[in-house]
Amino acid sequence: MHIKSIVSDEDREELERMLSLGFIIPNQLFKTRQKSRMIIYIFTPVEFLLSINCYLSESYLMFGIGIGTCVACVAWIIWYQMIGKNFEKNVHEFVWGRSGYETVDIDENAIIIDEDQIYEFKNIDRMFLYKNFFFFITNEKKIFIFKTTDMESDELIKIIKTTGILFEKKEKPFNIYKYCKKGKSF
Repeated sequence: MHIKSIVSDEDREELERMLSLGFIIPNQLFKTRQKSRMIIYIFTPVEFLLSINCYLSESYLMFGIGIGTCVACVAWIIWYQMIGKNFEKNVHEFVWGRSGYETVDIDENAIIIDEDQIYEFKNIDRMFLYKNFFFFITNEKKIFIFKTTDMESDELIKIIKTTGILFEKKEKPFNIYKYCKKGKSF
């Protein structure tokens, strides 16, 4: 079976949102994550000053709430600067650099991507289908993704079911990382 994987920019944006766990937040107050981060960066020192004002005006309950909020925001900022920013960068590079393959060839033993990456079925742990995106997780906990058409999807599902790979069809965005235990996933 030969698949020509064509991934549009809209597909990549949706895939990036899903892999960066952006679907977990149901509603964003602001249009983009960048604006949301800027609000936290601006809000934290302002909240700290308001908390000091509450302390000076002897409103200790509001002071405690304000300082608690400041501590949570500072902890998030530290986490984001140390871990979150690199995670988002890795997801972005993966989606825009390595999720659009030219060709995918599938035979009865393996999946061959762009004629240089070979994934044998015995080394693939599980597979998920979401909106014609196939997510494969290898035994080494690496992820590779490609997109198919409806007709190709049906044929690929038939092949996968004969190999014994765990297969799940997802209707809603899902957290792919809960299926990857500790280990490298990109």
